[in-house]
Amino acid sequence: MKKPDRLEDIPFEKTLATEPAAPPIRALLSQEPKLRDKARLYWLRHSKDGALNTVFHTALKHCPPDFVSGVGKALTPLVRWSYRNKLFPNRIKRNFSELTRGRWQSEAAEDAGLRRWWQNIGRSISEFSVVNRLWKSSHIEVEGVENLETARNAGGPLIFTSMHLGTWEALFVAIHENLTGPSIGPFQPEPNRFKNRIVHAIRKERNQYLFPPGQRSAYLLRRLMTTGRYSMTIFIDEVRDKQVHLPLFGRKLPDKGNGVVAVKIANACDGILVPTYLTRTGPARFKLVILPSIERSSPQSAYDIPDTIGKLNRVFEPVVLDHIEEWYMLGELRLPQSFRNTPYAKKLALRNAETRPELRYV
Repeated sequence: MKKPDRLEDIPFEKTLATEPAAPPIRALLSQEPKLRDKARLYWLRHSKDGALNTVFHTALKHCPPDFVSGVGKALTPLVRWSYRNKLFPNRIKRNFSELTRGRWQSEAAEDAGLRRWWQNIGRSISEFSVVNRLWKSSHIEVEGVENLETARNAGGPLIFTSMHLGTWEALFVAIHENLTGPSIGPFQPEPNRFKNRIVHAIRKERNQYLFPPGQRSAYLLRRLMTTGRYSMTIFIDEVRDKQVHLPLFGRKLPDKGNGVVAVKIANACDGILVPTYLTRTGPARFKLVILPSIERSSPQSAYDIPDTIGKLNRVFEPVVLDHIEEWYMLGELRLPQSFRNTPYAKKLALRNAETRPELRYV
């Protein structure tokens, strides 16, 4: 069997996340709670949510991007209310409070900041419907082109590392369609199979190969990147083992995950690690910031994994803290219960009080 050296050798269907096996419909009435809950999640909840998302996406797909963004913001209070009895809104609120401690003049100001976080998420979910049009319609400006040119001149394939800020899918679009495409990479599937199908169709429309997690995908990415034909875009604040491990926020360095994968692939293909992120400037409007590439200890040496993860954290942790109202992974982060009493948290509160990042458009 021929090993794939080009995207043309790989069926695009390989980028669709594996879907769970359908439980028997009769299990909806099972006396076994686990089996019954699994069947109801698959056949009822996911099907209902999938139908709503499909109608929502189809209805907005051809609307003006600014209007689509506004719809997302307008629906935010309703969506937030629907989650009022869930656990994760309380986790979001605690995380937001802990990571922004010292920034606010009053409790009302903090509540307004948390409300802006929810509004940004509402906008971002809606903007997925029009994400393929954002670059072509000049809704994304670029800052740091000189850093991109410096990285290109270094001679190796570019591995763009990033965080889930703003409408993060737009970063995939900008890099793939204009800056250094074709760009490949991994992605983290949604639990709902219908949402994954929508995202898969959006990416197929722009012909961008982003692979679900797994050993086969890791092999494909490594092999494709060693050809030198592609760039790679990888978000290193992914969820693993029910936790977001980067940024560190005072925790220990991870020894696996997307950050480690990015470094290993860079070493395998003599690539250059380029930090980048997206931040919102208006309704469906963004700034893509390209930062200086991560340097090796010497041009001939490989990236040292722990040292490089530390460097990436020192780049991205301040970025996330300054744009906390746009960071999607706030809802997946699980800070330790003792976080407020840690030396890191005390230093963070002082930093927040001193810097007080200006309010961003949300």
